[in-house]
Amino acid sequence: MTKLKTLTTAIAFATFGMTATAAMAQQAPAQAQPFEQGQQSGQITDGELKKFIKANEEVAQVRDEFSQKLNQENDQQKAQELQMQAQEEMQKAVEDNDLDASTYNTIAARLQTDPELQDRLSALQ
Repeated sequence: MTKLKTLTTAIAFATFGMTATAAMAQQAPAQAQPFEQGQQSGQITDGELKKFIKANEEVAQVRDEFSQKLNQENDQQKAQELQMQAQEEMQKAVEDNDLDASTYNTIAARLQTDPELQDRLSALQ
């Protein structure tokens, strides 16, 4: 049962970006697309990185809080409700830091493979 909860937690948090991005795309497709294309071509500003740092700290706090709650929950329905609540709170944390989910996810993905971006982020922390 613990492995199922852990897997479910991981899936819930991994899909945060997909859910939030889909919601954002439905709300403002014309605005999000050009910005996202600029992000992919390497135009991430220091200001965006600073916002990402703050948002990422808050997302990590939500993830930690809800991971603990999910590990203690035995009811599958309640676990799913907690996952939805966690996704909403993570999205709110990103938006409260003046980022959209697409930008947040783009930066997070680029940080996995871009040493120059990693160095810039480290310098800002």
